[in-house]
Amino acid sequence: MVKKEISIFLLYRKIVNNYIKNNNFAIFRKPNEDKIFFYSDNRKISNNYFIIKDFLQKRTIKIYTNNIFYVKINSKKNLNNGIYSFFSTKDFTKKNFSLFYKKLIEKSISYIKGNFFKKVVVSKNLIISLGKIDLIKTFKNLIFSHINNLVSLWYNNNNNEFWIGSTPELLMKYKNKKLKTMALAGTIWKNDNKLINKWTYKEINEHEIVIQHINDSLKKYNVNFLIYKTKTISIDDLFHLKTNILIEFKEKIKYNEILKNLYPTPSICGLPIKKSMDFIVKNENYERSFYTGYIGIVNDDYNVELYLNLRCSKILYKKKKIVLYAGSGIIESSNIYREYIETDKKIKNILSNFIIKNI
Repeated sequence: MVKKEISIFLLYRKIVNNYIKNNNFAIFRKPNEDKIFFYSDNRKISNNYFIIKDFLQKRTIKIYTNNIFYVKINSKKNLNNGIYSFFSTKDFTKKNFSLFYKKLIEKSISYIKGNFFKKVVVSKNLIISLGKIDLIKTFKNLIFSHINNLVSLWYNNNNNEFWIGSTPELLMKYKNKKLKTMALAGTIWKNDNKLINKWTYKEINEHEIVIQHINDSLKKYNVNFLIYKTKTISIDDLFHLKTNILIEFKEKIKYNEILKNLYPTPSICGLPIKKSMDFIVKNENYERSFYTGYIGIVNDDYNVELYLNLRCSKILYKKKKIVLYAGSGIIESSNIYREYIETDKKIKNILSNFIIKNI
């Protein structure tokens, strides 16, 4: 499909026109790239689309497009012109403390000690009322502050809601029988002395669980595995363990078959998959919806690029409310306080990138 370069003004106009027409659309910037892509739904089924899948795999949005438009990013523009401001996260934990979530972490650890599962990723959501959110400026801010992430903004006309996010986690990039994926699990941050905390057994073990799952899920195929050296990456004020993985298939396999083996991953669910999923559905006090689902581009059955939908929020634009999400991977050696603080830090990092009008 032909990709056509357009001006930033024309991109704004396309966004506004599709919103007025209540038409699904998505804009996104892929990691380390200098183009913002725009897909709008033409409702004509084809092999090329932007896909959005929910956590429970019950809802799918496919944005089919006749034309793929893009804007070239030349330089960082001034994002704060005096009538905009960033949302304050001062005293965040104290103001938004959730006893329910603390007890959920405790319950998770007790289930692990009872050998119900090895790992579970439990999450929480937070609903905040804001003034008028500037989605485009927030999107711009994420682009320049999260260069290594997939930054996306998309509109769901069924619920009249926007979703915006900046995810660091590639689920699968598949082309020419080569699959790129990653393990991204384990989180630390700086201590009170502004020094980075050391990696402990907890984070390393949590990370290894994800690598092992990817290996176990795909070893039934005739493949070559290349597991790269684990690195530490930083996103805002958090640090994560990341291991890139390259898998070469000897035979041509459709992406859907591979995806069934990869998703859901232990990084957003737990292990064993079914037991941890059952625990999440029964014990989390809200529905994740598209959080921890996946989003991305499908060019055909053998050429896709999908990412886990993390570090994201749902925006109820007319109600001037946002719903934020964050989770933490729980294993037997987890510390309740640290797991709780981790989720608060993730939510604060999302919030700190929001730009709102001072009205």
